Amino acid sequence: MTADRRQRTALFVLLFAAPCILSAQTVSYDSWVWGGRVLEPVSSDTLEIEIPPDEWLARDKAMHVGASFLITVSSQYVYESKLDLTQGEALPLSISTALSAGLLKEIMDSQRKHLPHFSQRDLVADAVGVLVAAGLILL
Repeated sequence: MTADRRQRTALFVLLFAAPCILSAQTVSYDSWVWGGRVLEPVSSDTLEIEIPPDEWLARDKAMHVGASFLITVSSQYVYESKLDLTQGEALPLSISTALSAGLLKEIMDSQRKHLPHFSQRDLVADAVGVLVAAGLILL
């Protein structure tokens, strides 16, 4: 890898990693944070919580794009540098690694006890991150 390509890769990683690092959320058991909003129980005698709509432009989607990007780029590095695969052999593995991680995360989200939710929009955001990473890899 040339020095110029390393610099471009580092720049892209920083641009996509920053939203993930800066968007940590605090969740307590009395209320839940969903999409930047604090959710409270509908009434004191029920455990029902009103879930806001899954928005296309939200911090959560930026985190999905960034995480998928980083998983794709990092797994590509591992496959090429450590396992001695060619770029053409490693790219499909990197893409499937990132997409599998995103799908497993959504399956886990749908099975959780509090606020279960499977988001197809999160999967689209994962695909965007993978596409951007694949474009960077193929430069």
